[in-house]
Amino acid sequence: MTGKRRPVAQVGPVFLIVGGAAGLIGGATHGDLPEDSGAAALQFVADHPAYALVHIVSILGAVLWSIGLAGRYVDRATPTGRWLATAAGHAALAGAAVMAVQFSIDGIGMTALAALWSEPGASRETFEAIAEIAPAALVGTALTWVVILYGLAPILAGSSLVLTARPVLGWTAVALGAFSVVGGLTLALRVNLLPDWLVFAGATIGVNLWIICLGAAQLRGAPARTSQAIAQ
Repeated sequence: MTGKRRPVAQVGPVFLIVGGAAGLIGGATHGDLPEDSGAAALQFVADHPAYALVHIVSILGAVLWSIGLAGRYVDRATPTGRWLATAAGHAALAGAAVMAVQFSIDGIGMTALAALWSEPGASRETFEAIAEIAPAALVGTALTWVVILYGLAPILAGSSLVLTARPVLGWTAVALGAFSVVGGLTLALRVNLLPDWLVFAGATIGVNLWIICLGAAQLRGAPARTSQAIAQ
């Protein structure tokens, strides 16, 4: 029994750290897909040999830290705190699922489209028209995962941490989540409050850094929790 408690206590924090790091790497290496024309977008993807891989890394990161968030990351929580922690994990997993759909189409689909567009004798006009329409068609899924994965999940997780005497981590998550929710909703409603690049970059960088900090804090506390469990 003793040998099993320590690994279990450390799995969740490791998932948080690795997932957050993967999310940061994916966001930093994605680049800004041109939106002025389909030809420019396809050329950008064709010149970005790791475009599909970047999206897969981002999906993997979101899934990993969502699983970590769904685990036990609150101690001495009230029933309300435990409910909030569980709800945060569920929201994160739902948001990660939406991201997986959108990033699979945007990453792998656009890479395949760019390869067809680059072939000699290809009907470039057709592929360019598809590439021009695709980003607009996918904007709904993009804003959905921003609001749920990077907005609702951190707000719920942060609220649970506030109730477990971790106010700094807790309120930081609430603030980051609120930024993502407000930014995503205003973009969806076409209210020019924040530019889209700031919403996506701010949400990606801020929340993934917070996830890494949460994982590190939990990893430092894991041995102490294990010792307490053994003593009991």
